[in-house]
Amino acid sequence: MGVDITKIDKNFAVGADFSEEGMRFYRIPSPAFDLYGVRYEEESGRFVRMPSDVAREVSEGVAYLNTHTAGGRLRFSTDSENLELIVEYNLEKMRHMPMSGAAGFSLIREEDGKTSYAAGFFPFPDSEKGFRSKMRIGNGKKMQHFTLYFPLYNNLLSLSVGVDEGATVEKGLPYKEGAPILYYGSSITQGGCACRPDNAYQAYISKWTNTDFINLGFSGNAKAEDRMAEYFENIKCSIFVYDYDHNAPNVEHLEKTHERFFLHFRKHHPNVPVVMVSRPDFDSDTVGSTKRRAVVKRTYRNAKKNGDENVYFVDGQKLFGREDRENCFVDGCHPNDLGFYRMAKEIYKTVKKLV
Repeated sequence: MGVDITKIDKNFAVGADFSEEGMRFYRIPSPAFDLYGVRYEEESGRFVRMPSDVAREVSEGVAYLNTHTAGGRLRFSTDSENLELIVEYNLEKMRHMPMSGAAGFSLIREEDGKTSYAAGFFPFPDSEKGFRSKMRIGNGKKMQHFTLYFPLYNNLLSLSVGVDEGATVEKGLPYKEGAPILYYGSSITQGGCACRPDNAYQAYISKWTNTDFINLGFSGNAKAEDRMAEYFENIKCSIFVYDYDHNAPNVEHLEKTHERFFLHFRKHHPNVPVVMVSRPDFDSDTVGSTKRRAVVKRTYRNAKKNGDENVYFVDGQKLFGREDRENCFVDGCHPNDLGFYRMAKEIYKTVKKLV
């Protein structure tokens, strides 16, 4: 059911933390939690992946998708037996992607360097304006370490996280020291169509390497615009995964923009490794995919020819493997969880050498 957050507690309307019987709620962002991948923007009253004014200058599509929280995460530690989320958003549904991934939250537990699934917080089909969900996460009031993954395809207006009254909440485990990995690309990069937010390929790699990341995947709207290239000038990152092939309207656009965008990035980030990835759904258009792959590989080869030893190429045709490739996507294009897992394993081969 939809929920009017302000009816729960009047202080919630002005962003205050609040209590209900047996639970203590924290309005996010909160000093008690580490927020990654997104920021809360007071001006727009929602979480965003990049400044809204810059997103509007890139394109209308990027401005719209910027409010989708792909790659957003909270890290925290608590001894609470229960965790409750109160979520406010304008629910968006898609025919080909589960709401658990597009609009839900995944809670992942970390212990002794290993991760495990703790809980999922998912809306009902009629949760048009928001939802609240409470799950048991406790382990005998033992302090546990968690990462909460945000929805891949919804505009999150507000989020409150509740723990048992009297429970301890502390900062989460730190990521490996260093700047985050930056991903730029299409709807596949954004996470369509994973069934859980932590099943997008960047999340897999983050869990395997304990590294922070920034997801700047924009469905149908990653076109290597000059304004986006300018925005990347000041992003601090440890690795750049350059994965926008799919959103180039045609091969000519890719030829015009791919190397230009890379060279602009390289000018401002001379020492950052760049991993270039071609489209994974190679079989859907083998002629077009072959031409596109050649463009991406040309940028890579030209860089190597010019003495750049910090560039890497990942062939999209190999991302889904050789066997049962038809089981790796939902609609002939967007990966399902098997597809994302195979993508992650292949890209991880390169990333793990660079982290």
